[in-house]
Amino acid sequence: MEDFVGLLIFLAVVCLLSAPMAVILSLVALHRIARLRREMESRAIAPSVFDAPQRPARLGREPLIVDERPPVQAPPAASLERIAQSQPTTLQRQSLSLEQRIGTRWVLAAGVIILIFAVGFFLKYAYDRQWIGPLGRVAVAASGGGLALGIGELTRRRGYDVVAKGVTALGFAILYATVFAAHRWYDLIDSALAYGLAISLTVAAMSYAVLLNEVVAALLALVGGYVTPVVLSTGANEPTTLFGYVLVLSVGAILCAYWRRWAPVNLLAFAGTVVLYTGWFERFYRPVMLEVSSPPQLAVALFWLAVFFLIFLALPLLHTLKKRINSALQDMVLVLADAAVVFYYFWTILVGHHRQWLALCSLLMGGAYLAMTGLVFVRCRQDADLRHALLAVALVFVTLAVPLYFETYAVTLAWAALGVVLAVIALRYRSRLLHLAAGLLLALTIGRLVSDLPLHRQPFRAILNADFAIWCFVAAAALTGHVLYRLDRGLEATVRSFAVQGLYAVGLLLLSAALTMEMWYHARLNFMSADTGFFVGQMLLVLPLFMLLFVARPICPRGLLCRLLGGALGAAASIYLVFMYPQLHEYSFTIFLNGGFIRAGVLVAGLFTAAWLLRRSEREQADDIPGLPKAFVLAAIIVLWVLLTEEVWLYCRAAQTDGNWQLLAHMYISIAWALYATALIVVGFWRNVRVLRYLALAIFLLLLAKIFLLDTRQLESIYRIAGFLATGLALVGVSYLYQYLKKQGFFDKMLSDKSTSV
Repeated sequence: MEDFVGLLIFLAVVCLLSAPMAVILSLVALHRIARLRREMESRAIAPSVFDAPQRPARLGREPLIVDERPPVQAPPAASLERIAQSQPTTLQRQSLSLEQRIGTRWVLAAGVIILIFAVGFFLKYAYDRQWIGPLGRVAVAASGGGLALGIGELTRRRGYDVVAKGVTALGFAILYATVFAAHRWYDLIDSALAYGLAISLTVAAMSYAVLLNEVVAALLALVGGYVTPVVLSTGANEPTTLFGYVLVLSVGAILCAYWRRWAPVNLLAFAGTVVLYTGWFERFYRPVMLEVSSPPQLAVALFWLAVFFLIFLALPLLHTLKKRINSALQDMVLVLADAAVVFYYFWTILVGHHRQWLALCSLLMGGAYLAMTGLVFVRCRQDADLRHALLAVALVFVTLAVPLYFETYAVTLAWAALGVVLAVIALRYRSRLLHLAAGLLLALTIGRLVSDLPLHRQPFRAILNADFAIWCFVAAAALTGHVLYRLDRGLEATVRSFAVQGLYAVGLLLLSAALTMEMWYHARLNFMSADTGFFVGQMLLVLPLFMLLFVARPICPRGLLCRLLGGALGAAASIYLVFMYPQLHEYSFTIFLNGGFIRAGVLVAGLFTAAWLLRRSEREQADDIPGLPKAFVLAAIIVLWVLLTEEVWLYCRAAQTDGNWQLLAHMYISIAWALYATALIVVGFWRNVRVLRYLALAIFLLLLAKIFLLDTRQLESIYRIAGFLATGLALVGVSYLYQYLKKQGFFDKMLSDKSTSV
């Protein structure tokens, strides 16, 4: 048995010694490969004389030069074959390159991994068999790590960089494992000494990496540095010690990355810091936070969070600010990730019981990003992407601070004002990101307004109240943005047109919605009445006003959006008037001389005015909607006809003295239709508008149908006679007018004008 144990010890020693021997043999093999490669390159043959291209013969008279040198004899075919065989082909070069990669890198990586496992298995086997005491095991591992470092440095000086990197990484890994094993497994050193040794190793590895510009060694050192607190943890809640160590490690790593421009080192430092803070937070702070509103270590958690926030905001951009060059993408990503992670923990810690503190933290973070934005603007003004990204983050935090602190309309006011500021900055610096941010902020502001509906819940002072004012303020902000984009002639035409029309439409729609709700709640809450006559009368004044604002040039911008909204609003106003007009005449009134009819007349006049405005702007509006002015005119004519009919009917109903008011109403309606159609005929001939004449004839046709199908059965003799008489006289008059104009050559002239235009 003792012989067997001795054999195992001998084999273990052989394994330990075989590792350096294998490395040395691999170095020799690599040296031989490099020498063979140089020999093959030196055997490359230059192009022969007989391979040179012949020069074309020159034209013209030139002196004849006779070359008296003997002709060059071409080498025999056998020599050419040997030369061709000595030249390595492309396939052979690729094969050699692959072979070199396998021999130098893949074999090295496999060898390093196998050696690490071999050392680990040997130490475990020795531990299980109690061959070597704890101190001896640690000494053996430390010796192996030191030997690997020595071999790595030796091979580096000999020119074998790839091998040197792998062996050096192996040495640092073994030394880290030795420190951890001495503390955790064997309890040979206390926590303070273990921390000191781990820090020393990290400093040594980082110094080695910086001096030799080895980013792999730096990453390995950082991994070991961030793993050290986890492995050497005693389970005690000591955040100051932990985060102080993390602070020193992270600042040192970022400064090294600044010196050598190592972007992966910055990212690894940030990831390690976040992981360690998260581990402490989830293990020690969150359980206490769920039990009490103000945990004992609240200030500690916020302080170190603020420290890490400032470090990863400023240090990754140090190279950009000092050298005045554009920042790398990973630096920008790191700064944005820093904002997201830190605000997440601020939110988790403070949102439950310290909402105002959270607002203050958000405001301070926004101020920090604004300060960094100004610094970037001063130092490297050409880095527009970084400047805009920092500014957008700053504005986001400032925007979030308002709703976190206030619970009133101040949030909406701040967001609306901030949206205008974003639009100004976006136009100044031509930033699409800020254009998008301004639009999103306006959408959030409108969503905030809608979420606070209904506008009023109790009696209020009409117009002069904060609820109505805030809607007007947001509408004014949108219209201000419309003016800003409209005055900027340097913006891209498509973007400018979309922004100008959209902001103008949003502003007017918000203002019209605010007025509509204000009048509705004024009638409901202040008058305490279900009578809708007041509301309908006011709407007949509001609707034409906004309809004209959507079509009046140059007040409204060019484009189809405003025309479509103007047409839609005109159609909605016409339908609203037709169906809601009876609400204006609940009591007796004077026909045609009353407030309801005058208000309805304002709407009809608005439709005619809109048609005139559209017709006037047709020349400058190349993409205008064809036929829209005529549609407004037809709508006004039809609405006025229906309005006259309703006015006569409602007047007769309100002034009834007996049961014959319906008969009287039908008679007056027939007379009104006849007069209205006659007036349309006259205007159609006067303005030479054929559509008006056709519309008048259609009304006459309806009038005849009404007389023969309805009036002859329901009306008494006197009313029937009056209706027939008025209709007949009107028709005779219209017929006389047609005959007169025909004799005057009106229709012949109209046909000749039409044929000439064709």
